[in-house]
Amino acid sequence: MADWTLRRLLSLSNVWGEIPEDVNTIIFDFAKLRYISSAGLRILLSIKKKLNAKQGEIIIRNVNELIMELFEATGFTDILTIENA
Repeated sequence: MADWTLRRLLSLSNVWGEIPEDVNTIIFDFAKLRYISSAGLRILLSIKKKLNAKQGEIIIRNVNELIMELFEATGFTDILTIENA
């Protein structure tokens, strides 16, 4: 199982500080993710904003029930493309 803990999020935010010009779609597979913190949500939002600026999109796949409830409660289902198998 995976968690988006502070240590992981700091390394992720460093990786996604700049999105390459030729990247318009980013797909995250959350199949093994069991927890995401508010910092993780902020990073997703930041990536979404950067992609919106280039008419791109972020796609989240295989979201478990608990994280989907969190996305619904925070309104992320309205701004992210979520695909579940």
